[in-house]
Amino acid sequence: MGAIVLLLEDNVTAIPGEESRQTVQIVNTGSVVDHFRLDIVGDAKDWISVEPTEANVFPDQCVAAEIVFKPAKSTALAAGEARFALRVMSSEDIEGSVVEEATVAVGAFTDFAVTLRPGTGRGRFSGRYHVVVDNHGNAPLAARLFASDPDAALRKAFKHDEVEVARGKGVVVPLRVRPRRLLWRGADVSLPFQVLVVGGEDDQERTAEGTLVKAAVVSAGASAFVLALAAAIMAFMALWFLVLQPTVESEARKQANDPSGQEPGGGGGSPGAGGGKGPKGGTTGGASEAPSGGGAGGGGSPHPDEPPPPDGGKGGEQGDTGGKSGGGGENPPEGESGGSGGADGGGSRAAGFRIEADATASEDFNTAARYTVPDGTTMYISDIFFENTAGDTGIVRLQRDDDVLMQLGLDSYRDLDRHFNKPLEFKAGENVVLAVRCNVPGGQGTDAGSSCTPAAFFSGRAAIRKP
Repeated sequence: MGAIVLLLEDNVTAIPGEESRQTVQIVNTGSVVDHFRLDIVGDAKDWISVEPTEANVFPDQCVAAEIVFKPAKSTALAAGEARFALRVMSSEDIEGSVVEEATVAVGAFTDFAVTLRPGTGRGRFSGRYHVVVDNHGNAPLAARLFASDPDAALRKAFKHDEVEVARGKGVVVPLRVRPRRLLWRGADVSLPFQVLVVGGEDDQERTAEGTLVKAAVVSAGASAFVLALAAAIMAFMALWFLVLQPTVESEARKQANDPSGQEPGGGGGSPGAGGGKGPKGGTTGGASEAPSGGGAGGGGSPHPDEPPPPDGGKGGEQGDTGGKSGGGGENPPEGESGGSGGADGGGSRAAGFRIEADATASEDFNTAARYTVPDGTTMYISDIFFENTAGDTGIVRLQRDDDVLMQLGLDSYRDLDRHFNKPLEFKAGENVVLAVRCNVPGGQGTDAGSSCTPAAFFSGRAAIRKP
């Protein structure tokens, strides 16, 4: 005794979000009336059922039943063949029970979304954006990207204009937008544009709107500064030609017509006060040298043919003293000595580095991604760019060795900028750690990634102390 299951239909297709049926025949091969119980076993039992679930069948007779397929319209159920089994349990002969295996084709559906981040960007020469394509269908999505603007005033360039997105995943495509003409000065100009993504076998379309705010190359503040500087230069030139230059020329003529013939600031004195032959000549008014050692401000005899007075040697000494007091010393002015370096002979420079994690799914935090500050260096981090391109889910921590400085949820961002007014300080020998607790790994171009791969780029300055 027992039962035989006959599938009357082949190549059954189950459309996500719809209901379809397949007819089967249950034959009683026993000699008595048997009571059969019918159910579905396997992973597909959540969306496959059988009607009726019980039946009484006479010997050598059969009864019809239907297998009902109701797949959900979700990324959890992949398109393609799905296996299931119909189990028929006999009440009269347990050993006569049967399990009939079969397959059903799950149909594919296309559903995706497009997001532009940021929606509005500002720049003098270009703007940078990220186009995020999320596949909500149950099959891989092949998509093509296009960009347009109504006034044809922009140049658009995708890093990739064709992408393939795994089901339930997302892809980030960088986009650079540049104005065809620069705005040299004036108010900002808003230039709208649109991103179009075409994907799926039926070429479905999704769009995202964006705006580039074109800023002036020369800002209003710079223009005001240039105008103020030009006005100051013109005012100085007018002051020079109208006031200062005539005054200087008048003073020069006055000195040229002075009958005494003395240099400005020259010291007077009795004839012969500086007539002696000294090592250096000069007056208290300036430092000048004379071949005979006479002072330039009043030394020497009153007439070339008149002999010098007996005390002419003292005049040389006075001229020497006057030359030194008049600025003829050999020492440089105070404050002109060259500057010296720092006490430790060190300095600082711009620095940056990147850390990428590779963490398998776990309840614990993986801390293998780290950067150790070199000896003799102190790192000041002022900017951090967090990356989660694959769309992993979990938690990421920024640590200084074992101290937690920041904690983020991976599913809350694809890329994230953080800037600090007071930089984060990492001393020599300390570790910059990117700790990751991976819940669900992501992957680009595959059904599922093997590990979470978030990353972060750090930039700032490195203070170096030389030994």
